[in-house]
Amino acid sequence: MKCVIGLRTGGNLTNMRSEALSEALRSAGHSIEHIGRSSTLRGNTDLYVQSGFASTPALLSAIDQSIPYIIMEAPVFRCYDLMTHSSWGYNGLQGGAWRPSSPEGERPKPELKALHDGPQLIIGQKPTDHSLRGSDHVKWIEEKRASLPQADFRPHPLMVHSGSQESIELALERYGEVFTYSSTVGVDAVVAGAKAYADSGCSLLRHHTASREEFLHELSWFQAGHSDYGQLIDHILSGYEEARERMINGLYETPRGKVDGQAIQRQYDRLVLPVTVNEGT
Repeated sequence: MKCVIGLRTGGNLTNMRSEALSEALRSAGHSIEHIGRSSTLRGNTDLYVQSGFASTPALLSAIDQSIPYIIMEAPVFRCYDLMTHSSWGYNGLQGGAWRPSSPEGERPKPELKALHDGPQLIIGQKPTDHSLRGSDHVKWIEEKRASLPQADFRPHPLMVHSGSQESIELALERYGEVFTYSSTVGVDAVVAGAKAYADSGCSLLRHHTASREEFLHELSWFQAGHSDYGQLIDHILSGYEEARERMINGLYETPRGKVDGQAIQRQYDRLVLPVTVNEGT
């Protein structure tokens, strides 16, 4: 199988995620070609791999040719280092990606904390996040706060110019219900013992259909340490043929194009700056 790996220029650190899977594919006997993400796919490519869901020429050409693709992203579980771990999925991002059913074997995962009650918390995301898939996040926050007037609101830390916030880990120990659009904080909330809800059908929480234990077991097969992808490669490739059929049948996600980040920041500021970001909220 010919696998093309799209890399960012300048040695971008997110390349580590794609290169980890690239090495596992190479060790499994597959042909590897590295290209810049601004290139387009040529020849008989069987699989395209990219870190992040940016609308690159390489990814768009894979979609145009119905070539299955794998998006490498941050790890599913917050307790694992962003620099040494990552997650994967076919033909989409996070909960919008497709993956074969998880085997019964155990994989590393965090320890579940006891379920607890507490106040409600609304999670704000970075509104240029690809996981929002072009939705109006400022409008979502306004509507969610109106429907849950007693809930606290936590802005995304990168969107707050001043003020202070406690760590999300400490916050989740106090809140009993957590509401997100598609944030992976929903997974953190489940681990922390809170009830978690997501409005996007492409949230990872869409996999939370049974017990918390089963949920974490399934997610544990979505990620690995960069040096451990060799242990996952057979499982990943077991889904290749179905991923290819899904591409042919139009069952995939297309990344959104570029957005006006400055305009979105101004919208978010209008929403967030009047809000007091108290210590402990």
